[in-house]
Amino acid sequence: MKTKAPTQGYAATGYQERPKRISITPTYDECETGKPYTVTTEVNGKSISVRDPISDPFVRTTTVLSWRDVLKAALRWQRVTVTVRVNGNRDRVEDVLELNANYLGNYNCTRRDEFNQRLETSLQAVAVVEEATEIIDSEDR
Repeated sequence: MKTKAPTQGYAATGYQERPKRISITPTYDECETGKPYTVTTEVNGKSISVRDPISDPFVRTTTVLSWRDVLKAALRWQRVTVTVRVNGNRDRVEDVLELNANYLGNYNCTRRDEFNQRLETSLQAVAVVEEATEIIDSEDR
């Protein structure tokens, strides 16, 4: 029995469909709390622009330096440093950082409590093994 080649979707191009992504539980509603992030651009430590609050921390920004600024820096043998900072309130930044499973969080969170509990359990197990080793060594003498 022959099968026909697919004519639509990813299968037609030779690509396999990606498995459906499991979404995380949201921790805030932007409609109630407002847009949480601001973008600040600085040149040589001097703030040149601050964007209105935005909802997405993943932004692209372009800073164009005038030829006068570049020439002034070159004549003074200075570097031109451009800094772009995305700021947000502490809770929102913490939410983004907690997407990484290895991030322990601040001192008042359940992930850090779980880590501390596992660490204490491991240290207790090491202490028990060391104690048993000392007892065995003393009996051998």
